Amino acid sequence: MLVGRVTGTVVSTAKVPTLIGAKLLIVQQVALDTLQMKDDYIICVDDVGAGEGDLVFCAYGSSSRQ
Repeated sequence: MLVGRVTGTVVSTAKVPTLIGAKLLIVQQVALDTLQMKDDYIICVDDVGAGEGDLVFCAYGSSSRQ
């Protein structure tokens, strides 16, 4: 799991059928000790209604499939 700040959204014209209707977010990773933004971006699926500027937890791997 990682912590990041939402910096924007992704627009997709074609998605995997399981992601149709899901909102995709661009998340910039944050260092926990200093809350400084890192130069690392990931794309996350939004399940909770987060918006730009929000601090979010992103799950990946087997924990995200559950």
